[in-house]
Amino acid sequence: MNCLIVAHESPEYWAAVELRRQVLRFPLGMDYTPEQLASESDSTHFAILDGAVAVATAMATPYTNEIVKIRQVAVDPSRQGQGLGRQVMFYAEDWSRAEGFAEAVLHARQVAVDFYLRIGYEIFDEPFEEVGIPHRKMRKRLLL
Repeated sequence: MNCLIVAHESPEYWAAVELRRQVLRFPLGMDYTPEQLASESDSTHFAILDGAVAVATAMATPYTNEIVKIRQVAVDPSRQGQGLGRQVMFYAEDWSRAEGFAEAVLHARQVAVDFYLRIGYEIFDEPFEEVGIPHRKMRKRLLL
């Protein structure tokens, strides 16, 4: 399975949104508002699909001219441990490099910090709470 760039509001985008709902929102008793989803039009969306079903996803949003924020990373829980998270992250990083971004930043849920450390991210701030759960700010240099 290959990682793809998917257009905002395309069928593949909605498949990725459904995965994000299942992994990132519903367990917290939350969902996305139409306004939140509409605001994602300024981001680049990535997905790994198994047929029409998204099994991994991420998005990249310009933060500054040199920094991109990687957001909404999700992998189907039944597919974790298969390298899909790494694959979607590396694809998003490669795209970000090609677009000229020198650094990627993200807000990692505490339970995912070890994953991001393994793929080269570093913690750069104090713990904080977002959507009611502990997070860490992390970053990775993309261009030397």
